[in-house]
Amino acid sequence: MATVTVNYPDLIRLIGREVSLDKLRDDLFELGLETEEVQGDEVTFEVTSDRADLLCEEGIALMLRAYYGVREGMTIPPVGQSGYRIIVERELENVRPYVTGAIVRGVNFTDESIKSIMHLQEKLHGTFGRRRKKGAIGIHDLSKIKGKDIYYRAVPRDAVRFVPLQGEEEMTPAEVLERHDKGREYAYVLEGKSLVPVIYDAEGLFSFPPIINSKRTEVTIDTHELLIELTGEDQATIDYMLNIALYSLYMRGAKVYGLKVEYPGHTLARPNLGVRSIRVGLHEVNSVLGLDLTAVDVRSLLLRMGYGIAETGSDYLIAEIPPYRTDILHVRDVVDDVGRAYGFNNMAPVYPDTPSIGQLTEKGRLSDAVREVMIGLGCQDTLNFILIGKEEAYGKMGLQDDGMAVELSNPYTDQYNIMRNWIAPSLMIVLSNNLHREYPQNIFEVGTVAFIDDSEETGVREEEHVACALCYSKAGFNEVKAKLQALCFNFGLGDALKTVPAEHPTFISGRCADIYIGEKKAGIIGEVRPQVLKNWGIEMPIALFEMDVSALK
Repeated sequence: MATVTVNYPDLIRLIGREVSLDKLRDDLFELGLETEEVQGDEVTFEVTSDRADLLCEEGIALMLRAYYGVREGMTIPPVGQSGYRIIVERELENVRPYVTGAIVRGVNFTDESIKSIMHLQEKLHGTFGRRRKKGAIGIHDLSKIKGKDIYYRAVPRDAVRFVPLQGEEEMTPAEVLERHDKGREYAYVLEGKSLVPVIYDAEGLFSFPPIINSKRTEVTIDTHELLIELTGEDQATIDYMLNIALYSLYMRGAKVYGLKVEYPGHTLARPNLGVRSIRVGLHEVNSVLGLDLTAVDVRSLLLRMGYGIAETGSDYLIAEIPPYRTDILHVRDVVDDVGRAYGFNNMAPVYPDTPSIGQLTEKGRLSDAVREVMIGLGCQDTLNFILIGKEEAYGKMGLQDDGMAVELSNPYTDQYNIMRNWIAPSLMIVLSNNLHREYPQNIFEVGTVAFIDDSEETGVREEEHVACALCYSKAGFNEVKAKLQALCFNFGLGDALKTVPAEHPTFISGRCADIYIGEKKAGIIGEVRPQVLKNWGIEMPIALFEMDVSALK
């Protein structure tokens, strides 16, 4: 999950109502934000990945302002006309085709507000923007831009020179990609492209998206007018990112002005603060939440969640979705907001009206039994996401991509772009994040892995695996095999266990074996190679095994 750090007194000022810190934390927990840390006036919250609008202090304040009734309903900033336009060249179609933007005036930055907008910019890059590949934001001092015609062009990498932010010398885009810190970090976005995107005004280049702005238009605490431009691979994505940034500035008292984006063949007016409507049936709300709300009740609750209401019938409502709520895809998302406004803790628990009693499946009972045995063997249980990064699952483990991983077509972040096909990388993540803890660190997980399998109806085969990693100075093959033997013995399979020497890129040659239960290959065991340990920044030896839980039946 992403985190956002807010200044408590500043947040209260933005809300416009006094709220104690304890109540604020409790209410935000009900709304889906869990407190991670409190240090003086600085409070850090975890934000669910679907609520990009809450990645800044202003977004949280906007939500709470409606929730507390300071200003119920939907907020839409008025948009004036600026006379600015962005003219897009046709050559960008195969480079970075989409652009959007807006003008913002009446900006009065403080230390808190300028820090907030810069943090929001980077958090949107890392989440919604897919590390700037799908969308990237450039924020410029408008007073330093010459003329009202702005040109979005594609040029050769060595065709122009400019002074980038955090630089003192003129550089070409090619030199920025090779020598500048941001250029090296995000060069992959433009990999394989002979032309690169640039943005000009009457004086020359002032932005090299999605890499870095020029120093000429740098924003400081004394800046009062902004040009916000976004480029990317999807128009809707960058338009939503723009809306979130504009609401952040609007909450600070700034005024929004529109501009024209002139593509070859058509023109767009931006920003797009249009609202979407969705029909919410009263029966669905009450059947999902187990309540007996009237349409008037639901209307009141949705207004507290920042929605607009276009129409209220006897058994339905037409709700208007705010321009920054990218997460509302289905009526169930609206029902969830009704439940949050009502308060899930305010709902009386009732027994479900079903003829049967819930119980664990055979698969669930087996997994729980494996967990009990592993805990009894002195290992600590862990719980990790089934989603993982391809680099963690393959590259850091010393493996080549075999094409068997189930890859997400539209991942929210590159950190989680595939479903894991073994648990070992998840354990390595845990160990690499706990280098400051004392050793030994003996951990395990029982969890789901997935593989591409055309024989399955869904094209995906899921298995339940158990993996155990021993990490301390004397961790070795014999130690981890003893854990494996004890596990199998507890399931009456001590005599059926065999380990057959094998080679695997993750494990040291001669210290690795395939696990067999009877004649069935069930997993792998070994000592992790030094290079793999180095990839993870781990200095202690690690021995681990992983096997299919179903082999223990």
